[in-house]
This record gives sequence, structure tokens and C-alpha cells, in this order.
Amino acid sequence: MDPTIDERDRKILEILQNNSRLSNTEIAKVLGVSEGTIRKRIKRLVDEGIIEKFTTITRKEGQDAIILVRVDTRESGRTIKNLKEKFKEVYEFSGKADLAIRIRCASIDEINLTVDEIRMFSGVRSTETLIRLK
Repeated sequence: MDPTIDERDRKILEILQNNSRLSNTEIAKVLGVSEGTIRKRIKRLVDEGIIEKFTTITRKEGQDAIILVRVDTRESGRTIKNLKEKFKEVYEFSGKADLAIRIRCASIDEINLTVDEIRMFSGVRSTETLIRLK
């Protein structure tokens, strides 16, 4: 972890990861500190980029998949940029796959259409689709 994070920051992060709906006052009660301490620490964690964003996790409906993508190295920069503009979760890797794109679709048919769309991007050499079973 980042050296600017102390044990109290780690506890705040753990609490937020488990339940980000808790108020600063509730977190303060759990840790035995003032609400102002929690507010200032969370602000600092955000300002320093340790907390990148607050998000919502929704009920699991539909079908999840990860599309592993190999790209042409001569076009990789442009290809990756274009895919990141289209898809929210694009991760770069070293190894057999250059990218992993996480998608959620209403059905397997929709996943197939999305994979076909990915294959149409200039610079995409091949794909492999992993469907989440559980």
C-alpha cells in the first residue's frame, strides 16, 4: 500500500469497501474519533488519488463475461484507446492476452454481438470469451 496511508486510513478504507453508505459520523463512532477526522481523512484519500471513485454495485442480473483480446502491436495504442472509449472496464495485461474487457449483457446472444463488435475494431487480432458461471 501507499506509504502515506496509516493504520487508521486502512481501517477507513476497509469500512468504506464493506459499506460505503455509512456516514462519516457512523465511521467515526466505529473508530472512536471525531466526524471531522473522518471527513478530513476521506478528503485527503480522494485528493491523493488513493480513493479513485465511489461506485454502486447493483444486483446481479444478466450475464457477465470477460473478453480476452490480442491486438496487433503496430496498432496497439490506437486500438486500446478506441476500446477504452467504447467499454467501461478495459484492463491491459502482459501474457497471452493484451487486454481483458469485462461486460455485462442481458443474454448470451448479446454477448456474442458485443464480441463481434470488438472483433471489428481495427487492430484486434483475436478474442477469447470467458462466461461467468457463478
